[in-house]
Amino acid sequence: MKVILLPAGSHGDVHPFVGVGVALAQRGHDVTMATCGLFSDLSQRCGLKFHEVGTAERFQELSQHPDLWHPRKAAGFIAREAILPGMRMQYEAIEELTASSHEPTVVVGSALGFGGQLAHEKLGIPFVTLHLQPTMFWSVHQSPHLARHTLMGDWVPRWLKTLQFRLGIWVTFDRNALKECNAFRAELGLDPVRTSWDMMHSPQRICAMFPEWFAARQPDWPEQTIHTGFPLWDEQGITEVEPAIEDFLAAGDPPVVFTPGSAHTHAQPFWRAAVDACERLGRRGLLLTRHADQIPDNLPAEVRHFPYVPFSEVLHRCAALVYHGGIGTLSQALAAGVPHLIMPMAHDQPDNAVRIKNLGVGDYLWPNQFRGPRVATMLDELLNSQSVATACGKRAALLADNDAIDKTCDAIEAAGAGQIRQRESA
Repeated sequence: MKVILLPAGSHGDVHPFVGVGVALAQRGHDVTMATCGLFSDLSQRCGLKFHEVGTAERFQELSQHPDLWHPRKAAGFIAREAILPGMRMQYEAIEELTASSHEPTVVVGSALGFGGQLAHEKLGIPFVTLHLQPTMFWSVHQSPHLARHTLMGDWVPRWLKTLQFRLGIWVTFDRNALKECNAFRAELGLDPVRTSWDMMHSPQRICAMFPEWFAARQPDWPEQTIHTGFPLWDEQGITEVEPAIEDFLAAGDPPVVFTPGSAHTHAQPFWRAAVDACERLGRRGLLLTRHADQIPDNLPAEVRHFPYVPFSEVLHRCAALVYHGGIGTLSQALAAGVPHLIMPMAHDQPDNAVRIKNLGVGDYLWPNQFRGPRVATMLDELLNSQSVATACGKRAALLADNDAIDKTCDAIEAAGAGQIRQRESA
């Protein structure tokens, strides 16, 4: 079976697709990663075929734009600058990759995989959506917290939640993408969609790639949704841990790890607060970012910077994690059983932060609150709380025997088997 993977986004968005792709290849399938050129080397090191959809230079340009991290502007920015150009490139890539192939094919995409949905409708290719975060399920029952000031608690009437969702979809996606999306659909001879939100969910199979205890299924979720769990793939065994990191971990008490996300290029205030908090607490700090120019000069001796390390290799040897609330990083921290301190900015991060606090494994500070003294105080409370330690251990135990990638592969294979049956009966 041919599988075309269409991840879009940063390393945290792409890693789960790579993990699924590696597992599918091990099952004997022909797997191609069709994504940004930034991930060509990683895909090839993992033994996967690669087809470029967007350049690494364009990715870097988008990641440096401040709107990407703005709480109100981020979703619209992604709709205009990523979804719309990516839609055509993804569709054309699928056409090219399947033009001379007689194999049954499945396309697997994210919420930004509009090209996969179009290929399903136009070319009849099965399409599976992988949703990495609960924010992709806008339920009026147990609702996601989409921004700092939305009203989404259980006490809020459902009509008000519905109104906020409709307004949110129009402001973020439809206003920025619906007209152009329907214009391309018309080029392909497809009927228009009522809202661009309809393009974000496969009508065949949706895999919610998080456990039900993190976000339970709600009555108004798409019926084709199944929980498969956190994928927990992060280049372990692919990217080696630098000897200097091993030396640092062995040289003293477990450090606090800080990272604002792999694509965040405007994080100087985050790093200043991180260093200040370490000094106030007398704690060692491990600063992780590929953007070394953001790190303050003259770091204290007990605080070190490194570009990258697979979290699964080191987090269980650390005291806590301070980060942006991205779902990939979050899941690794849950698996490692360490306390979380989150600085949510945009996207799924506010909702993830609320869920982490509700689980009792951490807390969060908004960006305007994220200053050294406040970070130090909150870290001290988390690190000395027995209830937090107990909650962290409980969640880590639930993730100790994780089969999320296998379950996701089963769902993708089932979609392919459906295609085979359709072809045989045709």
